[in-house]
Amino acid sequence: MAPTFASRLLVFLTAGLLSGAGLAAPDAISGSVGCLGDCEGTLSRLTLPRRLPDREVVVPILMYHRINVSPPATPAITRRLTVHPSVFRRQMQWLRRHRYHTITQRELFLALIHRRPLPLKPILITFDDGYRDAFYRAAPVLSRLRMRATAYVITGRIVDGDRAFLSWGLMRGLERRGIEIGSHSVNHRGLTQLSDRELLRELVGSRRALERGLGHPVQWFAYPFGDYDARVERLARRAGYALAVTTEAGSVQSARRPLALRRLRIIDSTGVSGLAAMLQ
Repeated sequence: MAPTFASRLLVFLTAGLLSGAGLAAPDAISGSVGCLGDCEGTLSRLTLPRRLPDREVVVPILMYHRINVSPPATPAITRRLTVHPSVFRRQMQWLRRHRYHTITQRELFLALIHRRPLPLKPILITFDDGYRDAFYRAAPVLSRLRMRATAYVITGRIVDGDRAFLSWGLMRGLERRGIEIGSHSVNHRGLTQLSDRELLRELVGSRRALERGLGHPVQWFAYPFGDYDARVERLARRAGYALAVTTEAGSVQSARRPLALRRLRIIDSTGVSGLAAMLQ
């Protein structure tokens, strides 16, 4: 179907906005299904239909931040978001024993948008902020149990070379172990406070940086601080994302809101019993 005048105008205006921000228009807006870098043999770019289907699926999405040992001097907020490695291991073993099946972002997308079947008791495991813990502490456990996950990365921290966060080499290592990489923006700013131009720089800039560095489409996003609204959600779609997660609690995911998926927050005090209670 040929593009309408309105759709051409939207592409023109968006391209102009991003060009003024020093960015090229996102592939999802231009309609291209190509990807940046050497993408031969990788999965194609996903596209959300104009009319989203009216269906729901029950898929718990677990939200972790750090998997590490907290020294006594650790700030309270950091300690709260840090799960001890032994606790994380027991939580994953509990999921495995109770026959939960970790799925990929693409599998969730296809289930929501195209009604593809999911395994019994599907679950997504996610890590926010892109700490190196995901590689050194979480990935070995997940790999032994043959479980999948997603790590959402703040791309500005890769550029800065902060050794607390994942490097390009470690991200590629995670992918080899079955852990997908998603975007958590460029600078981890509250997105609702930004202008459209600033917001698109955060959304598109991080996606393109990850696609250049990893050589394949990256269409999964986590809102920094869970800060989003209807405008942010709309621009996330325009920026080329297919799925985005919030910090809103719940396990029922709606195909009408693929860019507002709910999650279950796992903190230092959750333990195995707390995780079990969340999933019952």
